[in-house]
Amino acid sequence: MNEHTKPKRTMDMTAHDKWKDSHVVLFFLPVILTILFPLGGMFYLSGRFCPYVTTFCCINLFYIVVLIFIIYCFISGIMKLSGRKRKLTRNEKALVTTETTIPLVFIILVGAFIFLGFTDEEFRGPRFKCFMYGIRDCVKNKIDIEATRIWLKSLSDEDYNEKDLNYKRLSKAKWPESLRGLKHTVAFLSKDGNGNMKVRLGWGSGMLGHWDVEIGMKNMKIPKSNFSMYGEVILPVEPGVYVWLSE
Repeated sequence: MNEHTKPKRTMDMTAHDKWKDSHVVLFFLPVILTILFPLGGMFYLSGRFCPYVTTFCCINLFYIVVLIFIIYCFISGIMKLSGRKRKLTRNEKALVTTETTIPLVFIILVGAFIFLGFTDEEFRGPRFKCFMYGIRDCVKNKIDIEATRIWLKSLSDEDYNEKDLNYKRLSKAKWPESLRGLKHTVAFLSKDGNGNMKVRLGWGSGMLGHWDVEIGMKNMKIPKSNFSMYGEVILPVEPGVYVWLSE
């Protein structure tokens, strides 16, 4: 076959392959990113597998990069629909319209959550809620709650000094084996309303907020959420155990 007869077909195939590749990037990736970010999937995974300050901070920074990419996808879709590069078939136009709509949904969700965060003091949005659900599931998987209660019952008043701001910080050397799987950063002893020992496991920092797990006896009362600026938002794990988050 003459070599001069190949280029047109080859060029058409290359253009078609590029068109298919662009759909993978501009359709499927925004769908996945919408699930992972505005709808909270990435924050759930962070709370479930790695609930540390550095991880939470990196995800929030990466959120900005993702938002820039989503805006690019939206602008790219608008340019394709305008037909400046080439005229689209009906099927192609429907696909590009969908590709443009998904980034728009992403942007609307982000904008709506920001707006609600400023206007509704009880709104915490998927970002924090999914993060708390992730921590809850992490607690269920990593902590032996019954063994922790047995350890709490074994403590005496000498192990806890109520004058110490109602909390006594435990050194890592004194953490029982039942608590070590969670890899929290701090642990505090205190007493609940019934006079029984309870332990608080914490992460977080002043700038990003605090998230903790409180473990006590089954009859320990779980407080209600306080949605004020520095209040604690509560998520029960089981009777006598709950996760709380404070911004």
